[in-house]
Amino acid sequence: MLAGIAHTITGGEKVEVFIENPREVNAQSMSSGAITVLVIIGVIVLFWFIGMIITYTKVGDQYSDPNGDAKIEDKKAPWALIFHSFNPIVNLQKLFTVKEGGDTTLDVLNGVRVLSICWIILGHSFAFVQFSSLSNSSTLSTLYDSDMFAIIPGGEFAVDTFFYLSGFLTFYLLTSKLYPKKGNIGLVNTFLIYFHRYYRLIFPLVFVQFFTMFVIRYFGDGPIYRQNWDLLNQNCFDNPWSNFLFINNFIPWQLADACIGWVWYLANDMQFFIMSPPIIYLYCKNRLIGKSMVGMLIFLSMLSTGIITIIGNLSIQNESTKIKHAGDLMYNKPWARMGAYFVGAIFGLSYFELANKNKYGELTNSMFNRIYDILRNSVYVSLLVCAVGIGLTALFIFPFNNFYRCTATNTSESHCWGSFSSFLFNFFSRPFFVLGVGLIIAPTFVGRLRAIKGFLGAQGFVVLARLNYMVYMIHCLVLFHYLNNTRAGIYATNVSQWFFAIGAIFVSFMIAIPVTLLCEVPFMNLEKNVLFPKKKGSQQVKAEELEGEPQNYFQKETKYEILNNDETLESKKRLLDEDSQK
Repeated sequence: MLAGIAHTITGGEKVEVFIENPREVNAQSMSSGAITVLVIIGVIVLFWFIGMIITYTKVGDQYSDPNGDAKIEDKKAPWALIFHSFNPIVNLQKLFTVKEGGDTTLDVLNGVRVLSICWIILGHSFAFVQFSSLSNSSTLSTLYDSDMFAIIPGGEFAVDTFFYLSGFLTFYLLTSKLYPKKGNIGLVNTFLIYFHRYYRLIFPLVFVQFFTMFVIRYFGDGPIYRQNWDLLNQNCFDNPWSNFLFINNFIPWQLADACIGWVWYLANDMQFFIMSPPIIYLYCKNRLIGKSMVGMLIFLSMLSTGIITIIGNLSIQNESTKIKHAGDLMYNKPWARMGAYFVGAIFGLSYFELANKNKYGELTNSMFNRIYDILRNSVYVSLLVCAVGIGLTALFIFPFNNFYRCTATNTSESHCWGSFSSFLFNFFSRPFFVLGVGLIIAPTFVGRLRAIKGFLGAQGFVVLARLNYMVYMIHCLVLFHYLNNTRAGIYATNVSQWFFAIGAIFVSFMIAIPVTLLCEVPFMNLEKNVLFPKKKGSQQVKAEELEGEPQNYFQKETKYEILNNDETLESKKRLLDEDSQK
């Protein structure tokens, strides 16, 4: 490590003062782990160039195509499709191409997804700056007094919105495919459902974790840059494997000990996804039993948070004088979050019944369809339902802000919020917040509230939603990189933090583009083109062709592809387009 020696003379005595050189990079070579990660990145970039050669030349062609009518996937050899899957030009075009036509009913979910990730980054921008070098730490509490801070604490609910969306899409899509078979799809196809979900999430997760552990510490030169990253990464070296098994919300138990702790969301989402097919199977056998199971899980989630609040005398910030690390029981554990997921499941089932009411006679007059008929027939009821939804979301966002303002000036949280009030808030907040979100967008499913549908369903959100997963994975790295690189104390104000957050959102989405092309889209293409390819020359598989062949249900590329519960709506669009063509 380089050091500078400053000589000062005090009282005639020579004193040597050692000043650490922040540019530690100049004297320290990269670790073997960092070199390995960079080599892997280099190999993928090499695959980019080989993929472009494969795509735009005749290399790898299995037969002559003088007219150029054949699809790449049909005429290229399997080995060539591996490299074609990495072609960044093709993948970038797909990333930014918005197809016209088809059913756009669910496009509103794209807007909800993008706005939610922006809200999360906004909240983290305000939260993380408190742990950086501040020049006004003594007056930081004045941030809470501004109306510009009002929606910041409520950003915690944005993660619950993600759970709502995941539950909605999982239950809608899987039910759409399992219901015709009464849930009987066989063990192999059930395994493939879980395999796809794991495969979909694991590659970006592995990339971000190892990049954080080994490489990112060499990207900055702030005075405390490497020290902070080494401190953060120590958890990864102590426990590098639980993230990959999606049990990192239990091992380690405390969120503060987790490796890249913000991915606790993925563990919960995977665990909820594992629970979903059995419940959908019950729904396919008996709709009342399936709905009752979902309702019971929502109530159990609310009951568990309520009991923990009472036993630990928790505040709405999950702080307790009776239970050590009470926040770990209420923030990242599945019993605290599954309520939001299964509220989304209820809405997903309701949309399934709406979309298929003419296809299955037993759904025509279902409770959900009677409700949707009321919304369709009355603009005033639709407006009322939307207003109730807005009221529910506001009911839980703004009390958070008032609580922060009070605790900034009072040392005792009990002075700001009584035990019973805290119980009610923690008991109802997460499921009822996403219930409000669902009520806001539900009328758009039947053609009402076109202003909301036009905004949330805008084509710009379609493209941004495709980047959402990667933005979630990297945005904390963007924030930490900036804050750890500062060479002077930050004077934090509401205005400065809002501009910081807007910049972080923009940078996160921009960086997500190349990273998505590096470690997400290519592996999705490999699954489609190599692992589960469409049979050469096969036609679109019709639903009636599957009636007697449940064992092959997902081996047909068209049908398997739409069962992914990914972070975009591309697979959902394919499903809707299929149904509209029948």
